[in-house]
Amino acid sequence: MKISLEWLNEYIDLSDVTPEQIAHELTMSGLEVEDIEKTGPKFSNIRVAKIQLIEQHPNADKLHLVTVDLGNETKTVVCGAQNIETGQIIPYASVGSKVLDRKTGEQFELTPAKIRGVESQGMLCSQDELGLENMQEEDGILILNRLYSDLKLGEQLEKVLDIKEDIVFDVAPTANRGDEMSVIGIARELSAIFNKKLNFSPLQATQDTSTKDFEVEILDKEGCKYYSVGLLNDVKIKPSPDWMQRRLEACGIRAINNVVDITNYVLLEYGCPLHAFDKDKLKGYLCVRRAFEGETIVTLDEIERKTNSDTVLIATKEQSVCVGGVFGSANSEVDDSTKNIALEAAYFTPAQNRKSARSIGYRSEASARFERGVDIEMVKPALLRAMQLMVDLAEAKVGGIVETGENKLPEIDITLRFAQVKRILGYEIPAEKCVEILQNLGFELLGKNEIAAKFKVPSFRAVDVYREIDLIEEVSRIYGYDKIAPTLPKNTQSPEITEESRILKKIHNLFLGSGFCETVSSSLVGKPLYKEFSVSYNDEKAVKVCNPQSEEHTMLRQSMVPSMLNIVKLNFANGQKNLRLFEVGRTYFVEKPAEETNTGVAEYRMLAGVMTGDISNDKWIKKPALDFFSAKGMMQEVLEILGLENRVQFRPFTAQDSKEFLHPGKSAKLVMLGKQPLEVGFFGELHPILKDKEKFQQNVYLFEVNLEELLKVVHSSAIRYKKLAQFPEVQRDLAFVVPESVSHDEIAKIIKKSVKSNLFNGEELFDVYQGEHIQDGFKSMAFRIKFQDEQATLTDEAVEEQMNSIRNNLKKSVTELSFRE
Repeated sequence: MKISLEWLNEYIDLSDVTPEQIAHELTMSGLEVEDIEKTGPKFSNIRVAKIQLIEQHPNADKLHLVTVDLGNETKTVVCGAQNIETGQIIPYASVGSKVLDRKTGEQFELTPAKIRGVESQGMLCSQDELGLENMQEEDGILILNRLYSDLKLGEQLEKVLDIKEDIVFDVAPTANRGDEMSVIGIARELSAIFNKKLNFSPLQATQDTSTKDFEVEILDKEGCKYYSVGLLNDVKIKPSPDWMQRRLEACGIRAINNVVDITNYVLLEYGCPLHAFDKDKLKGYLCVRRAFEGETIVTLDEIERKTNSDTVLIATKEQSVCVGGVFGSANSEVDDSTKNIALEAAYFTPAQNRKSARSIGYRSEASARFERGVDIEMVKPALLRAMQLMVDLAEAKVGGIVETGENKLPEIDITLRFAQVKRILGYEIPAEKCVEILQNLGFELLGKNEIAAKFKVPSFRAVDVYREIDLIEEVSRIYGYDKIAPTLPKNTQSPEITEESRILKKIHNLFLGSGFCETVSSSLVGKPLYKEFSVSYNDEKAVKVCNPQSEEHTMLRQSMVPSMLNIVKLNFANGQKNLRLFEVGRTYFVEKPAEETNTGVAEYRMLAGVMTGDISNDKWIKKPALDFFSAKGMMQEVLEILGLENRVQFRPFTAQDSKEFLHPGKSAKLVMLGKQPLEVGFFGELHPILKDKEKFQQNVYLFEVNLEELLKVVHSSAIRYKKLAQFPEVQRDLAFVVPESVSHDEIAKIIKKSVKSNLFNGEELFDVYQGEHIQDGFKSMAFRIKFQDEQATLTDEAVEEQMNSIRNNLKKSVTELSFRE
């Protein structure tokens, strides 16, 4: 965005500050100045002269000898232009003057020259040679007396044309500072930086301006909060004055006519976009609404643009006439025949305006401001300013203002504690200076004492200032970041790893040490992947991509199983059959509607993995094979690392909660015990039907664990060392036959409960047998039970006493149990 120094001086006196200093201070305060450009006349020493005499060149048919009067002297020049006549007043360049080369556009200095043997004492200038565009339609020498009256011979041309030197700053406001996209906004920044008075107060209506001759309505409350239209009658369309054209062109905007130029002028001055409609084409009504299905609009550039449900339109009862806050339509534009104008000033919400601009593929100066956030309380003053200029420069008659919506924001009051300024910044800024800076930035002081001050946030900063830390940032950036002296920390502290990171590192090391390779898969998946591997998902809770590039990347994953199985499939297709893979990633679920400070999406850290193929690459004929217990063993290792082996149980799936992609008889779930038991994972063999469908030639075992839930209940504890036992351990084996439905866990609990706690040193299942000599529906189990007393050597009598206790409790607790000899 370009800003004129001359224009800034209208609101703040910067006569004693150099342009370089202004640029430096703005950049240091957060508003980067990318370039400084000097503007002014593209010529020098061009004077007003009158053609006295035109004679034929003695040596050329198409050249003339022209005598010009400069008021106090005459000069003769050689000229080939065909549009000159005696008595015309034209621009004259003498030797030493500087003009532009018509071919290259570069400036050069006139030197003495002879043309066809005759000396030329300078030259008569065209508008191209002076860098003046569109001053006259015909080619040739610029005829000044057709454009200006009361011309004084010999006067400098820049004075006649009122061309002044100016400095233009090319600034780049950040995305959160819509207030800096205006002359007044930057003047306010400079007021705070240089502690100078800002000469600005918004216009206010002095009388009732309401009218019933026009109706406005907001049908899209999400896209527009406030909408107003100023009615102006008997408007005279003509060129805008030179001073306005000069300022617009300095800021990079081409002058068109007084009506359009006024809207652009107020846009740059107030930062509030306006749009002028031909009132007679609107039939007394405008509304703000969303585009209908399949609706198109022809914009001012005569391009037909397609709209969608994101497009906010301004419309009459019959047709749309503008893309709200973005681009006008050709069917309501102001032209040379326009007599009456409806001048729009509105507040379009930033997020919706950006969507609207993107929906038609066009970004304008207006949308660039709306998407950053326009000051809603400055919209009506901007409209009043534009209407005042219409009266002054277009001879318009005010017909009133119609408005709807709310153009006031809730008040935001923030208390600034002076001690906090020092604590946060590390250096002290005097309290009076803090107050001075904030007041210069437009914050209203509500009260203060020695400890703190309370400020009201102005409407133009409500978007990005709402906490005490924001006020501290405002104070520090204006006071100067460069004033912060570098200091060393008071105390040195060694970096510490978090408990969560420590545990995750242990899990990584466990799997890497067990021969697993880590994978990293994309969080973006699609319905085809879920369908292929028979994995279900909740469509209502899916985090979906608005504009997916393919059906394979339409949403964020809710399970890592499809991605892991897809990796297995790709490896099998490339001849790699022995795989041990794991990944720690995230799954995503929509838990509640999005809010301003919360996306409403819950993320869960998951551990997933697959195992298939040979365990080792040895050449023995009989190789150890992967099975259900291989996956179970990995899960037990994970739980032991987390210290949750007693908190999480392995349970079989029921018919209601089984996984379609898992073998129903060779899979289990992990259940966390508590008042409400919670399923936190599963493991098992891939379903045979899915295995055959994917043409896998070997069994695949997979697992998935919700680490997010497990990490919530992990308690960090210091490592405790136990003294080595001084007395030997005693072991006894016990074998028995039990019904097939009896689990290891049931037996282990009975054994542990039956032995005195100071003697029990663990149990181990070392054999399970079914077959010959064992009744159908039963199984033989053999346990090794360990005893140890830390105070004395155990006697056979003491051990046998505990074994009898175990036998009795097993007999009582397990029906149909029989001991083996």
